[in-house]
Amino acid sequence: MPIQNIDSIYWNRLKQGDSGALGILYDKYIDKLFLTALRTTDNRELAKDAVQEVFIDIWNYRDTLCDILYSESYLTKVLKNILLKKIKKENVAHSYQLQASLISPEQDIESLIISRDTAIEKSAKLTDAIAKLSARQKQVLELHFDEGLSYEQISKKLHINYQSVNNLFFRSILRLRNLMFSILWCFYLIRI
Repeated sequence: MPIQNIDSIYWNRLKQGDSGALGILYDKYIDKLFLTALRTTDNRELAKDAVQEVFIDIWNYRDTLCDILYSESYLTKVLKNILLKKIKKENVAHSYQLQASLISPEQDIESLIISRDTAIEKSAKLTDAIAKLSARQKQVLELHFDEGLSYEQISKKLHINYQSVNNLFFRSILRLRNLMFSILWCFYLIRI
C-alpha cells in the first residue's frame, strides 16, 4: 500500500476525532518538520513552538480538513505559514523597538511610509515579472511554493520526468531573478 494511502487512513480517523491518529502522524513527521523549521529560523524555541502549533491547529480544525494526498507537503506548508506569521510578528516587534530607540517619531512615520510604498512597488514588480513567465513555469512555481510539492511530486502530477521539472524550475527562478534585477535596478536609478 503506498504511503499516501496509509496516511489517508490516519487523516480520515483524525477528522472523526481520533486523537491516536494525530499521535501517529505526529510521531511520523515531527523530526522532519523540526528540521524544516530550523532551516527557516535559527531560533530553536520558535521552531519547537511552530511545530507544536502545526499539530494543535490540525486538531482544532480537523472538521474542516480536506482530503490530504501528500502528508509531508501539507504539514510543511502549514508549518511554513505558522513560521512566517511568528517570524513576522517577532521581527515587527523587534524592528519597532529598535526604530523607537534610534529614530524620532517624525522620521519613524516617514520611514514606515517609504518602506510600505517600496514594498508595494516591489510586490507589483514581482507580479509583473511572474506574468512574463510561461504558463508551465508559473504552474511549476505554484505547485512548489504554494502547494509545497517536491520536484518528484510535481513530475508525477504533471506527467513529466523529474529532470524536466528540475530544469523548468531552475529556468523559471533564473528568469524571475533577471527580470526582478533589471526592474529593481531601474527602480534604484530612478530613486537616485
